[in-house]
Amino acid sequence: MKRTALLIWSFLPVLLAGVTACKRPGDPPAAVCRLVSTTDQLMEANGRLTDEMQRTFTYTNALLTSVAERTTNQEAGFLVERVNERVMRATSGTSTVMLGYGPVVTQPGSATLIRGGRVASTFVMDYTPAGRMSRIVENRFVLPLNSLTVERAFTFAYDNVGNLTTERVRFTLLSGVVVEQETDYVVDSKPSPYVHFTDRALLTVVALSQAIETKPGRFWHINAPTAYKSYNMAGSGIRVSTVFPGGVRTNISANRQPS
Repeated sequence: MKRTALLIWSFLPVLLAGVTACKRPGDPPAAVCRLVSTTDQLMEANGRLTDEMQRTFTYTNALLTSVAERTTNQEAGFLVERVNERVMRATSGTSTVMLGYGPVVTQPGSATLIRGGRVASTFVMDYTPAGRMSRIVENRFVLPLNSLTVERAFTFAYDNVGNLTTERVRFTLLSGVVVEQETDYVVDSKPSPYVHFTDRALLTVVALSQAIETKPGRFWHINAPTAYKSYNMAGSGIRVSTVFPGGVRTNISANRQPS
């Protein structure tokens, strides 16, 4: 989402028909469905739409082949390349995301963002034993326009059933100043649109590569969040204030199609 996503404290998902299951007429078992699009809308308390993020996905032989993101201010489409069915890179114009893997790990442990032939950012990812992302750190070598942040470190905490409950981010500025924020989530009984999306690590890096994503934990929820609230942190790790307590509502819609 745009930087205005930092304003959010209320997150109210609306999952369209077909998110939780998808059946072909006459087929007793549920058919395998692929997530083909999501839409995130930011709205003020009075209902006025302030921003919208659209993501679309395409597949070939049930494997992801492209990811596209579109907001009111920018858009980008990434073509996915695989080696032995493992995602190795995603390319959008002069921008390329390259993923790195360990000898055993099935999830990528690192990524490099290259823009115009230069390394713009590197990423390091860690995961829980259950395969959920627990940490992602971005080091920037080329700063986005109007940004003074040279490092972003996100950590994610989960409850006993795997729902993401807390997301913490640490921004290191060019001056050396460190700013920290923490976000608490409340989740619904409905599943997240991304819960069965197999390439969430790639999606996380692609989203962060656009420099407008501020809540990458959105891709790692099991159940859809119903609300969240963000806090500014003191150096001692104490919450000192809320981030724009007036709040912005968010609606999420998603579409799936049988593969």
